[in-house]
Amino acid sequence: MTVTHMDSIESRRSVLGRVFDILECFGDEPDQTISSLCASTDLPPATVHRLLASLTEWEAIERSGRGRYELGRRLWLLGSGVPQVRRLRDVARPRLVDLHVRTGELTTLCFVSNQRLQVADVIGGSAASQQWRLPRQMRPTGLAAELVYLAFSKLEPGRVGHGPSPSLEQRTALHEIRRNGFAVTRAAMDGGPCWVAAPIVENSSQVRSVVSLLVPESRLNAAGMGRLVAEVGRSISKGLSSDMSAAL
Repeated sequence: MTVTHMDSIESRRSVLGRVFDILECFGDEPDQTISSLCASTDLPPATVHRLLASLTEWEAIERSGRGRYELGRRLWLLGSGVPQVRRLRDVARPRLVDLHVRTGELTTLCFVSNQRLQVADVIGGSAASQQWRLPRQMRPTGLAAELVYLAFSKLEPGRVGHGPSPSLEQRTALHEIRRNGFAVTRAAMDGGPCWVAAPIVENSSQVRSVVSLLVPESRLNAAGMGRLVAEVGRSISKGLSSDMSAAL
């Protein structure tokens, strides 16, 4: 293999790396501009513009407005076909619908990827979905879904997203979540939702997904909803275990 050919391979890898740098920015903020992408990736505007044009042509990126971009449907379709995510969603969906019917509240399913919680499914009325626009990823902001993952994961103590380790007070709170089997966090701002979340246990007692409710403060019944969400989490866990056994 000639040096020229090797250089060509390295160049293609470099381009692929730059493409992934751009795509990962949309996980942090679903709506991006060329300027914001340049700031996040340290790539020059001409390079970002050229790569965005190619990604848009491939439908991995779509224009969301004048000078703004978001992840495209083709990329979402590819991601939704990942076997583990598809199996999780297929098993969880009927139970999420049942939880929504029983409570009337917005119901979500999240899974862990690269130490961040990704929203896999949302069940609820259009009004609630529009009122609380959910991110594709959960940032480490102390939401109940994140706290449940931290409390039940087998990783070294530390926040999702490689943040600082929990304080003694936080460790005590995580212990309480493990004891109760669910977590509740109050609305961070007026008009915002409260979160009620419980773990979903997959193979080898590993928690890599979370079921949760988003509830207005005025309708929050922390203990009752917590027990109900924990029950649904156990039901999904049992369904995943049965599905895995049937596949063996």
